[in-house]
Amino acid sequence: MADMTMRSAAPLTWTTRLRCLFNNDTARGYAFITPWLVGFLLFGLTPMLLTFYNSFTDSTLFKTGEWIGFKNYERLFTKDPTFQIVLNNMALYVAVSIPLVIGLSLFFALLLREQFVGNRVFRTIIYVPSLLVGAASAVLFRQLFSGGQLGLINQLLGLVGIAPLNWLNDSDRLWLAMAALIATNVWFLGGTTIIFLAGLHAIPQDYYEAARIDGAGSWKLFTRITLPLLSPTLVFNTIMVIIGQLQAFDMPLIFARGMANGFSSGGSPLGYKNSLAMFLTYIYERAFVKSEMGYASAVAVLVFLLTLALALFVLFTARRFTYFGDQERATR
Repeated sequence: MADMTMRSAAPLTWTTRLRCLFNNDTARGYAFITPWLVGFLLFGLTPMLLTFYNSFTDSTLFKTGEWIGFKNYERLFTKDPTFQIVLNNMALYVAVSIPLVIGLSLFFALLLREQFVGNRVFRTIIYVPSLLVGAASAVLFRQLFSGGQLGLINQLLGLVGIAPLNWLNDSDRLWLAMAALIATNVWFLGGTTIIFLAGLHAIPQDYYEAARIDGAGSWKLFTRITLPLLSPTLVFNTIMVIIGQLQAFDMPLIFARGMANGFSSGGSPLGYKNSLAMFLTYIYERAFVKSEMGYASAVAVLVFLLTLALALFVLFTARRFTYFGDQERATR
């Protein structure tokens, strides 16, 4: 009896402890997410914290600076006229491109929901461009919007009697560069369209059949059934498009490079007379061209806070019209 007690009190080996540990569901869960968690801590959270810290210093690209408090933020809002241009450009870009992308994506999704010959072919045609590398697409559209008679867009305008436009460096109409940049968003509608299409296919057809029996027309079907039941998908797509538009980088940067006297030869990555100045291209210029890493970090922090604020605004305002289903709505 004493021998059995001594054996039961003997310490467990490390293999036994490890086996007991992995018999626990919680421990197994943490073990599976460890690779992602390590990657997030090293390449996500750590750079974010360093950026936040650097925004309060005068760091450069090659040396760690001293703590200067809120001077970078004060300079942004009171002593930097270029940043005011960046804000104006981004406000125009976001205000026009987001409704354009969401509206056209929903329109194409409604068309592709219908069954017709070649439906799958058109789905592929719309989706494939969104898989292309952004830089390659930017080079393509830079050629399309070339000035004079070389650009395809100007050649098409010439067919209807419109004189060639100097899209990317017109000193009298700087808005043409922004218009060209906004127009290129149509090329990347595929992903948003497919998500809308999946949301449309998730709506039960019984609702439409019952509404048609009651005499509802196409407009009422869309406003009373499609939009309410598609609202969660609409909210998701809106947030993703907002994030994507605020992070526009390769397209405006390569458009700027394609202008006369491109920034590689002494010009600016912000475009002709800052006509294509965006958040990320401005961060790029300050950090890697001007070597003002602390100041660029302050801009990056503001972009992060603005993106977070817009996403939260969409989420909280969408609660009033988003359909959660009968069970979810009953628990709210």
